[in-house]
Amino acid sequence: MKKVQCIICDIEVYIDENTLEAKRLRNDPMHTFMCDECKSRLDTPKHRNQETTFNHH
Repeated sequence: MKKVQCIICDIEVYIDENTLEAKRLRNDPMHTFMCDECKSRLDTPKHRNQETTFNHH
């Protein structure tokens, strides 16, 4: 098990060292870890305000 830290919420999580994500973290120092909760928050699209109008020229 490898202890990693989420870059957004700073929670520490243990991941299996045999997974592809753990290998990426070992081999690429610029690759960062994000916990599942933060990933799901970023993956959901933000709802746009329907009342916004755009000026077309």
